[in-house]
Amino acid sequence: MGFLLREEKESLLTEYDILREEIWDRDYKTWVVNAILIMGSIVAAFSVSSVKGFPTAALSVALIAAAVALHATSEKVSAIAYVRVDEIERYLKMAGPTRLFESKIADQWWYVARRNVAYVLFAVLESVYLYLIFVNIFVFVVALVVGLVLVYFKEHGFGRGKKGAEPKKVEAKKVEESKK
Repeated sequence: MGFLLREEKESLLTEYDILREEIWDRDYKTWVVNAILIMGSIVAAFSVSSVKGFPTAALSVALIAAAVALHATSEKVSAIAYVRVDEIERYLKMAGPTRLFESKIADQWWYVARRNVAYVLFAVLESVYLYLIFVNIFVFVVALVVGLVLVYFKEHGFGRGKKGAEPKKVEAKKVEESKK
């Protein structure tokens, strides 16, 4: 895209602002709902049910599975939106936000930890709840190890080619390849 008219530039800025706001809003709502699901799972797992034989630990597993699904799909939707945000930044020559992220934040160990803390929490909770169901330490250890291995694979590409590839970069590559 070459020269932009003022109306086109304003339209792109409006779209940019809307997309960024939607991403922030979606992330906020996801964390609120996940906090409710996690607290509900903890209450269900460690409460004494008034209904004899009610599978409270199984309910906890289901609540955490719902939280994982919500969190993962929210990340995917945000990654798709970031592809468009990056395109708009290129059109408007707004390299600052992306350059800051890529040069100062993306490769930091604490950012990797921050990005994956939810998945580690989900793995630990699922392991504890499966232990409550089966009362077997082997099940606990296996579930925890499998959960942590999945987090590792998620972080290190798992078939995406590049170690530690950001979802938005992977999505951007897919969009560019589909245009060819």
